[in-house]
Amino acid sequence: MNIAVLIAIGVNAKGHWEIIGAAEGLKENRESWRSFLVGLKELGLKGVRLMVEDICLEIESISEVF
Repeated sequence: MNIAVLIAIGVNAKGHWEIIGAAEGLKENRESWRSFLVGLKELGLKGVRLMVEDICLEIESISEVF
């Protein structure tokens, strides 16, 4: 069985990278990404200035959430 792992990495004020969220899902689809991003936002993620993705066609959900 294939399982997708969704990971968000951020850069803190000192310039260090941190994993700010990770989740597993059955698919790497639009709804999985949207749910993951909404969860991060509900946990207090704010001040997002840049998002980079790895050729995931479903990442359009970024603009829906942020």
